[in-house]
Amino acid sequence: MTTTATAHTNIALIKYWGKKDPILNLPTTSSISLTLNEFYTRTTVSQNASADELLINGQPFDSQRIHRFLDMLRDTLGDFAPLTVASENHVPTGAGLASSASAFAALTGAVTRELGLELDNMTLSRLARRGSGSASRSFYGHFAIWHEGHDDASSFAESLHAPDMPIALVVAEVSTAMKKVGSTEGMRRAATSPDYATWVQNSAAQLRDMQAAIQASDIEKIGTIAEANALAMHDLNRTARLDPFTYFTNDTTDILTLVADMRRQGLLAFATLDAGPNVKIITTQAHAPLIVSQLQAAMPDLHLEIATSGAGIHYDD
Repeated sequence: MTTTATAHTNIALIKYWGKKDPILNLPTTSSISLTLNEFYTRTTVSQNASADELLINGQPFDSQRIHRFLDMLRDTLGDFAPLTVASENHVPTGAGLASSASAFAALTGAVTRELGLELDNMTLSRLARRGSGSASRSFYGHFAIWHEGHDDASSFAESLHAPDMPIALVVAEVSTAMKKVGSTEGMRRAATSPDYATWVQNSAAQLRDMQAAIQASDIEKIGTIAEANALAMHDLNRTARLDPFTYFTNDTTDILTLVADMRRQGLLAFATLDAGPNVKIITTQAHAPLIVSQLQAAMPDLHLEIATSGAGIHYDD
């Protein structure tokens, strides 16, 4: 018997950047995301191995992070036989496009289904959070919120039940290389910034404003809030007292300048960035091709893709 689950990556519009409990993966702030249709992980698990085995895109892969996560599931759900885990990852790994979100959401869903457990998405989000915090949001389509919580039971994600809207993201892939500073290490350094407490406070206010903007289908306001939140997050990295750093490259900076120029021209264009150099431009489906055209004219070698709102986790019959 095998079980296959597909989960889509998500892009945080209100960021998660810091942990108040690294063991339980409890974040310092709540966060809001948009699930993306075009980037996803498809994971198949089967109980036919002598030891846990991992394949990514058909190649053997050794990940202590995934081994630890499977052992956590055994501790939580009860012991189960070794698994073969085969994942097809349709998103660049470790480049700031939330590959771990879709990966751990798909893995959690596939494992629990393979074990015959029918768990609701809220419970699954709490489990997946232990592997990757942002994975908690990938169980839901469209817009989701991850509540920071104060313990394991209260830190979970749920759908915002948002109305349909013609939102789109232009994904500008500056690099598909593994980032030099991993997210966990980046968060640890960023927390030493003198501005960190202010960022946490501002994030709470932006979270409330973002929920209102989403329910109003106000894409311009969604983009305005998301860009302010993301740029302030990246400022923490540069102002960290402990080993300051940046994920930005020269291309990243050039794209941000172009986004601001397009906005002055009247296009809906707002930038957000996760832990990596790649830029996601929040816009409408009507404006997205225009943004792609302008970026291609200015930076011909830039890989661009338009992403739209995606579905929550789903399973093969």
